Amino acid sequence: MSAFTSDQVAFVTGAAGGIGFAIAKQLILDGITKIAVLDISADGLSSSFSPLSSSSVKVLQMVIDCSSEAEVDAAVEKTVKEFGRLDVCVNAAGISGSKADRGKGTAALEKNNVEKVLGLNLMGVWICERAQIRQFLRQEARDVSTGLPLKTRGSIVNLGSLTSHRAIPNISPYIMAKHGVLGLCRSDALDYGKDGIRINCICPGWIKTGMTEDLWKGAHGDVVSGRAPMARWGHPEEVAYMASFLLSDKASFVTGASIAVDGGYSAC
Repeated sequence: MSAFTSDQVAFVTGAAGGIGFAIAKQLILDGITKIAVLDISADGLSSSFSPLSSSSVKVLQMVIDCSSEAEVDAAVEKTVKEFGRLDVCVNAAGISGSKADRGKGTAALEKNNVEKVLGLNLMGVWICERAQIRQFLRQEARDVSTGLPLKTRGSIVNLGSLTSHRAIPNISPYIMAKHGVLGLCRSDALDYGKDGIRINCICPGWIKTGMTEDLWKGAHGDVVSGRAPMARWGHPEEVAYMASFLLSDKASFVTGASIAVDGGYSAC
């Protein structure tokens, strides 16, 4: 049985690569046939999703800056115009920060570089989530696909991090943002649960993506992965499996949650 019905519509930011792409691909594998994929990289979207488009799967590619209020609002409007509604949303767009700031504490950071990280990793998530919730509230609730006597307007998964719960040295802008993402999830889950809207946060650990390539390909890659009980790097697909479940109606009683996909790192 597919996790999603043919009339459900997905919306995924940061979809050109890494965890965002893995989630979008998994949603398609799990039954989503109408999906909007968004990223700042046009080439990344085209190379990732052109092979996934078919007569049975409609992929709407949009090149946008997820920290732009106007661009995000227009993207949601375009998605609804194309597909009729919005059901499952993933906010995965993010940056690690300026290379010039790596290894520096707060005293050595420049305000504009910090604002860039917060602008996409926190305010960008807020801008996306606000647009998604506004659309959820405009549309009729639908019956859940599990057969339970419940209705839903939509579900959102935001990408947090192991740094949503703890600090690691000298990346304070990223940590500030990821703490904020978790707070946003919990706050909006509380405010909109009565409206049939679920919002959850996935907190990945050390995952092999382009953003972490310098670490897992570097001399200390084994040291980093060894910090978790499973003593290995995670795969983006392992985050995607969890995201697909949380977005589906099988998770109809899960909201405001922080789910660690970190090989046990958070247990240490």
